[in-house]
Amino acid sequence: MASGTRNEFPDERLIKGFLEGESSDFNILYERYKRQLYSYLNRLVPGQGALVDDIFQQTWIKIINQLPKYKNKERFLAWIMRISHNLAIDHFRRSKYADMSVPIDEKQDLLSDDYGEPWKDIDREALEKALDWALEQLTPELKEVFILRQDDLSFKEIAEIQQCSINTALGRMQYALKNLQGLLKDWHKRSNLK
Repeated sequence: MASGTRNEFPDERLIKGFLEGESSDFNILYERYKRQLYSYLNRLVPGQGALVDDIFQQTWIKIINQLPKYKNKERFLAWIMRISHNLAIDHFRRSKYADMSVPIDEKQDLLSDDYGEPWKDIDREALEKALDWALEQLTPELKEVFILRQDDLSFKEIAEIQQCSINTALGRMQYALKNLQGLLKDWHKRSNLK
């Protein structure tokens, strides 16, 4: 069969083909998802290229090893992201670099509209820099929820990746957005003082 046609096969068929000995089917899966996975890891662990490369490689090795256990109950991309997430968490636990707790300020009214929309007055390039800076200020869990939503994963898939309830994933996204709004407002004020 021509490889051009195989490139159009759904993930499930490629997985089955790989498990039956067709190694080119795995190559198609790898090519299909490598950019999204690598981008996710770079945003999850920014500025640590060697660590990103290591987790990226470990993820694909684990995918190969776990592929016979893959059940078509979730999107393949979500399954890959969860494997990668778990490897990153394992790394952070081993190296004690990250505190994965979510700080909750009970006095903060998350439904208030005090933050406005500071990004309306910022040009696109400055906004990208501001957003990158603001994302780095978030806790790892909040940052990850935001990144995964940018990659179009559902809250159900995010909850599975983060091993939490859907309500927790939704709450984390709400905290992430409110924190980003406040951080962008502060960044905008500071940039206007210069």
